[in-house]
Amino acid sequence: MKLRPDQLNSALEKQLSPIYIISGDEVLLCQEAADSIRKAAHHHGIEERLRFVADAQFDWQEVINELQALSLFSSRRLFDIQIDKLGEKHSKALTQVAEHLGPDNVILLSLPKVDSRTQRAKWFQSLEQQGTFIQVWPIDSSRLPAWVQQRAKGLNLHLSRDAAAILCERGEGNLFALSQELEKLALSHGPGAQLDAQTITESVTDSSRYSIYDLSDRLLTGKLKEALHCLHQLRAEGVEDSILLWLYNRELATLNQLGALAQTQGLRQACQQLRIWDKRIPIYESAFSRHNPQTIAYMQSYVALLDQSIKGLDGPDIELGFRNLTLMYCGIKPVTTELDL
Repeated sequence: MKLRPDQLNSALEKQLSPIYIISGDEVLLCQEAADSIRKAAHHHGIEERLRFVADAQFDWQEVINELQALSLFSSRRLFDIQIDKLGEKHSKALTQVAEHLGPDNVILLSLPKVDSRTQRAKWFQSLEQQGTFIQVWPIDSSRLPAWVQQRAKGLNLHLSRDAAAILCERGEGNLFALSQELEKLALSHGPGAQLDAQTITESVTDSSRYSIYDLSDRLLTGKLKEALHCLHQLRAEGVEDSILLWLYNRELATLNQLGALAQTQGLRQACQQLRIWDKRIPIYESAFSRHNPQTIAYMQSYVALLDQSIKGLDGPDIELGFRNLTLMYCGIKPVTTELDL
């Protein structure tokens, strides 16, 4: 069964599926869908959670053994499995997982965005037929203000359409940043506040705290000193390293897409095709004055290494890794890198 993210909560109230598959590029929406499933599992009496991060070296036999042994115990368990990059090894293992689904456990499987070919694979169809597939799509820019208004309502805030549009323009579709800004507004204005465009403009202008889209602007325009300061402040404020790395990787992916499209239609037209706000086009033009496909590919490889460090695996020092990425974004070769790419 396939569900949209906004259909998930009502389905969870009725009953639990043997397996939930979450897939998509919108990290915030994927995380929130996973959190909803975890809460629902606890509500249905599942108190034990087994967490697995399946990288290239992961031993799937551990999961299979736990699934087979589960029937020996009376309590149900939640198998929380995250796969950042699908490969043949994972596909074969998930074929076995499909054979061990049942009422004694619930599996939460978090995947990267899966294409239509993957969805037609036998192992995927077997899992989807027995459970629930939540495919998370990016929110179209035309629907984003409505999303912001709905999310504000959940925080007991009331935003006018113009106020929501200003926030969207500021955040450029960055759901993490928009969510963070709404939480700040809820704290500063209190429950039940009615916020219009002028109030939002003043609140955003007067805010002394950085958001991750502030870091994005500084990285893309190559403002090294400001970018490093912004990075330091965000980490000091407790922004998770995984969220920061998502930002670095997201902008690299955008630059990669723009580079491919610009070869045939020009950069400005490529930006318009990807629905980049007009005010931000010069920012991406600035980034392309310093980068080419080779430098972007190198940075993406470095992001992958830093992602390993954040997950507790071998990789560069996290603080130095972020500094090196910032230097690379700004067109400066790092003084030292711990790992050769």
